[in-house]
Amino acid sequence: MATYKQGVNGMFSGKAGSVIGSNWRSIGYLRGLSRFKSKSNSPKQAAQRARFGMAVSFLRPMKTVLNIGFNDKGNNRSTGYNQAMRSFMANAVTGEYPDFAIDFSKIEISKGALEKLIGMQVVSSTANTFNFTWVDTSAVSEMGHVDDQVFILLYNQTEDTFTTFRNALRQEQELTLELPAVFSGNTFHLYAFALDRDGKQASNSQYLGQLELA
Repeated sequence: MATYKQGVNGMFSGKAGSVIGSNWRSIGYLRGLSRFKSKSNSPKQAAQRARFGMAVSFLRPMKTVLNIGFNDKGNNRSTGYNQAMRSFMANAVTGEYPDFAIDFSKIEISKGALEKLIGMQVVSSTANTFNFTWVDTSAVSEMGHVDDQVFILLYNQTEDTFTTFRNALRQEQELTLELPAVFSGNTFHLYAFALDRDGKQASNSQYLGQLELA
């Protein structure tokens, strides 16, 4: 049975005939009932489902970061996680089904108009430590600020774990991260982006490469 909320002009909820009323983010909508499909998936559908499964498996653990990095408030009601999913499936999945692989350099964890981190470099020359450096160009850029936060995401491919940090500001031009000794020798993929002080504007993310922790 369907119901109207707040009178006849209110929101429609429930099932009426062949349609279902619902709402998402305060937007009311109607959709048809799902139809039973007796046919098995085509090769194209199977490949798409495999891409989707890879995207969910990889991105779900960093969902909070993606919603910050893509700042969904200004992106047509689409969450940052959903935007990252679309980008991942379109760009970061390589190879032919069923032998798909991930191109880590094509993964986006943020997108925006804020100035990126210029001259960003990272080395691991001291035991259990990553050293990041960049150049503060905020004095000559309208889209970067001295107090922008530097957001670092580390993906430990060896252990299949994620770690995030935002311990530095753009003006500081360097950041040292010391990790537990148990991760020494592990392979990491490193990403960075800048976030303004209000957390409302981000830069495009930067892939800093694959690096083994000393």
